[in-house]
Amino acid sequence: MVFEVLGRIWRLQRALREEAERGLKGLGGLEAWLLRVLKHHPYPSEAARRMGLPLPTVSHMLRRLESAGFVARALDEKDLRRFAFRLTPKGEEALAQAEALMEEALRKCLSRLSPEEVQELLRLLAKLEEA
Repeated sequence: MVFEVLGRIWRLQRALREEAERGLKGLGGLEAWLLRVLKHHPYPSEAARRMGLPLPTVSHMLRRLESAGFVARALDEKDLRRFAFRLTPKGEEALAQAEALMEEALRKCLSRLSPEEVQELLRLLAKLEEA
């Protein structure tokens, strides 16, 4: 039963991500998620912790995002040994597009449910998160 539940969640997440990624140009779903995290948590170590990813993975993604012009690196004014990342206008635009595509993919998926079923799904997901 555990693997059935996890498998269904994983397949649904993957289908939503792939649907959204079709509309993204030069940006993967994980990179779009990193842009979203960086918007509020500009330090690589904090972003890695929040995403549950190893720091080297996030660092590699940041190098790619920086070279593509989605983010810019700046020295931390309080600690000159650290770098903070901020989204560039190109990164802001890409994030907005990614969020819109994900929202549309989720809306299409949820359209199979009645409004009551959507509310029940949200309630059950919240209950599972509490555990």
